[in-house]
This record gives sequence, C-alpha cells and structure tokens, in this order.
Amino acid sequence: MTLLDPAEVFRQEASELFEALEAALLDLTVRPDDRDLIDTAFRALHTIKGSGAMFGFDTVAAFTHQFETAFDLVRKGEIKPSEDMISVALAAKDYIRALIEAPNTTDPIIGDAILDDLSRF
Repeated sequence: MTLLDPAEVFRQEASELFEALEAALLDLTVRPDDRDLIDTAFRALHTIKGSGAMFGFDTVAAFTHQFETAFDLVRKGEIKPSEDMISVALAAKDYIRALIEAPNTTDPIIGDAILDDLSRF
C-alpha cells in the first residue's frame, strides 16, 4: 500500500483549481456579468483556502482568505470585475501558487502589496 503525501495531494488539487480560477478570471474580462464565472472563481478560492488550512498551508489559507473576502464583493454584486481588478486577481493567484510551490522564495511584502491593490476595488 502506498501512502500519499498530503502536501502533494494538496499541490495537485491546487494546480487544478488555479487553472479553473485563471480561466474564470480571464473570461470575466469579456463577460464581467457572468454569474457562473464569478461563482467558479469564488469556489476555487474557497477550496484553496479550506484545503490549504487543512493540509497545514497556513500562509496560503490566510492570504487566500483575504483574496476571497475581496472577491466576495464581486460575488455579491457590489463591485464589477474590471480589467484592473482582474489583473490584480491574477497576480494574487500567482502569489498563492508561489506560496504553495516555493514558499521560501515568496516575499510577504509582495503579498501585502497585492492585498492593498485588491482593497482599492
């Protein structure tokens, strides 16, 4: 019987979620009112956050929670996903990926700057 490494399982799941998140965000640039795209992006963030916390990726969970909170305003219809916001959201996605794949190379200042940019929206 082969034991699966929980961290590797999370990395594989996250990789699939990043693809769905990126596709949804990019499609939102041309269809900003598409509820299915908004819900897909939100679900991907929510799952990354929850799984990250479950598998011990606390920094990932904390950062993604703040990203998810900002994106929830889009889901609630309080803000529209503009091209600028999507650009920042894509940077946030890349930062989360780096936190998972190469956490020692990430700089918290970059994450803070991304979250500051998200708060502008």
